[in-house]
Amino acid sequence: MSYTFVCIGTNKIISDSFGPRVGNKLKKVFYLSPEINVYGTMKNPIHLKNAMLFLDEIKNEKQIILIDSAIGKKEEIGNTYVNRGGTEIGKAFNKSIYFPANLNIKTVIGSKEYMPNYSINQIEKLADDIAIKIANIVLNLPV
Repeated sequence: MSYTFVCIGTNKIISDSFGPRVGNKLKKVFYLSPEINVYGTMKNPIHLKNAMLFLDEIKNEKQIILIDSAIGKKEEIGNTYVNRGGTEIGKAFNKSIYFPANLNIKTVIGSKEYMPNYSINQIEKLADDIAIKIANIVLNLPV
């Protein structure tokens, strides 16, 4: 099965760098797998400003899986949710576009009432956890 992972976020804001950090990790795991593409890394992030251009690039891809951080309820911080379909990106910045996908994976990193002051290490840990789970599922390893 072929997969296209699209990791959304920026390399300029620590809390919003979750997606590109997951992208870095997945790129390392799947670099020898021609049937798995990973887009959105710390070096080449995909974010609200360049997403429309990127959508044209992947319009023929199959099995698109989005990975992004999200704002949720305070008690949901740290939780990860997997949903069918695409999602709106950029809602936290009061601008958004719909990004089509087969699945979206979102990890709640803050809420409107409370935004933790994350360190790079904390975001790296969240990214490690998700990347390991994704790699294990794709490679059919026990989670």
